[in-house]
Amino acid sequence: MRILFTSASSPAALALARVLAAEGHILHGADEEYVWGTSPARYSRAYQNFYRLTGSRSVAELWKAIGDHIDLVIPFRSLPGQIVESLKSRGANIVGENLAHNDYEFQDFVRDNVIDASSESPSIVRVPASFTVHSRTCIAEILSNRDSTFSLQPLPCYDTDDEDTLVDVGNPSSSSSEPLILSCSTLDDLTVEAIKRLPISDTNPYRLIEVAEGGSFYSAHAFVHAGRIRTFTVTNARATDQDFVIAAANQPLYGVLYKSTERLLGALENWQTAVANHLNLTFHVHDTVEYSEFVRKVTIISCHNDPHPSIVLLASIPALRRKLALAYTSPSLSGVDQEPVQFPVDASSPKAIYSAPWAVREFARIMLVARPWRRDWWARLAYITMMCWVWAINFKEETWDPKDPGPTLCLWSVMFIASVVANVGRPRGIRWMTRQLANIRSSWLATQIVVPMVSTVLAIARYWLAILVDPLASGRNMLLVRRHRSLSKS
Repeated sequence: MRILFTSASSPAALALARVLAAEGHILHGADEEYVWGTSPARYSRAYQNFYRLTGSRSVAELWKAIGDHIDLVIPFRSLPGQIVESLKSRGANIVGENLAHNDYEFQDFVRDNVIDASSESPSIVRVPASFTVHSRTCIAEILSNRDSTFSLQPLPCYDTDDEDTLVDVGNPSSSSSEPLILSCSTLDDLTVEAIKRLPISDTNPYRLIEVAEGGSFYSAHAFVHAGRIRTFTVTNARATDQDFVIAAANQPLYGVLYKSTERLLGALENWQTAVANHLNLTFHVHDTVEYSEFVRKVTIISCHNDPHPSIVLLASIPALRRKLALAYTSPSLSGVDQEPVQFPVDASSPKAIYSAPWAVREFARIMLVARPWRRDWWARLAYITMMCWVWAINFKEETWDPKDPGPTLCLWSVMFIASVVANVGRPRGIRWMTRQLANIRSSWLATQIVVPMVSTVLAIARYWLAILVDPLASGRNMLLVRRHRSLSKS
C-alpha cells in the first residue's frame, strides 16, 4: 500500500512509518520545512520520498502532484477543514476527522447517544452536568442545590445566515471573554457583580458546565477501523499531555474504559464519515465516600482525534509490529488478528517516552549557571541527573532508532545550530561575555592568564595554517629550528 504521512517528523509518525515500511508498504512523508534540510523526516530510511511543505505549498497542492499514486493519507496533526474537504473531493482516503468542535459538543453527544440512549444496560461512565440558564435566578438556584464547581459561558451559536456570510457555518462562534468559575462556597461580591454584568436573557442563554476537580485523569487511546477497535492503550494523563505512563491492562479501570470506548464506537457509526479514526478520550476518575461506602466516579471529559505518542511504545515491541501494521492497512481481519493491539501485561518494555534533546538542554542550562557554593544548585543538579538516569534505563527516547538514526541526528544538529544562532552575536550573548570578562578585575590576572592563552591559540592556528598552505616549506622550517636548537646546546 502507498501511504502518505503529513507532519511526518513527529515521533508517532516516525515510529509507525518504520513499522509499515518493514512490512513492505511504500511510505511518503510530507512535513513543514521553511529552511531546507531541517526536517528530521527527510533523513528517515522509512520514507521512500520526502515532500517539503512551505507557506506557498500546502497538502492540497501536493495532492495535485502525487494524488494518483497514494492509497491512504494519515495526518499526524489536524488539517484545516477546507484542506480536508478539498482532499476528499479529489478522492483522497484520509484517516481521521474531528468529531466535535469543542468538549461541550462532544459531551452533549455522549449524553444523548450513549448514556441516555439505553436504559437496559446503564453506563458506568457519566458526563459533566450541564444546564442552560436564561436568568441569574437560575444560576443561584443551581449553585444552591449542588456542591460542584461550574463554568459559566455563553452557548455556542452557529452562524446559519444567508449565503453572503463570510463565517464558516461549520464552526461555532466563540466568545472572547473567559468563562466564569462559580461555586456556592467561593461566591463573593466581585463574582456576583461580574454575573450581573452578563447579558443573560431568553434570547441570549448561557450554559453552566460542571468542572472536574480532585481525583486524577486517565486517557484511552484507540485506533478504530471498519467499526472495530484495532489498537487500545490507557495512559495516566490527559489526552493532550506529552508526559504519560502506560497503565497496565490488568487494572480494573482498564476494562471500564475499554467498554466505554466500545459503546462510544457503536454510537459513532451513524455520526462520523471516516472509516478509520483515532480516538483519544480523557476521563476524570474521582473516589468519594457516599453513605459510608467508597464510590468511584468516572467522567468522560473530551475527545481528540490526532494520533497519540503512545504509538511509539507499541511500535517498540517486536511482537506487536505485524498486528500494528495490519490494523492500519487491512479493513477486515480474521482469527487472532481481530484482537486489538494492546500493551502486554508482563512486558519488560518501557512504558513511557522522553526527549533526549530536552534532557541535554536542561542539564546544560544548569551547568552553564554553575553555583557550586549554593545548596539549591546542587539540588537541581542531583534532580536532573537522577531523572536522566531513570529515563535512560526505564523510558524510550521518542525518535531514536539504531537502524534509522537520521531523524534524531538531524534533530540534534538543528537544536545545536538554533542554540548557537540564538546566543552568539546577539545582545544577550554580548552582555554575557561582558559580565564574564568583568569578573577578571585584576590586571595582573588578565596579563598572566588571558594574554598567554590568546597568544598560544594564535600561534597554534598560524602553525596549522602554514602547514595547510605549504606542507613542505613548513617541514623544512621545523627541521631548521631543530638544528639551530641542537647547535646552540652544543
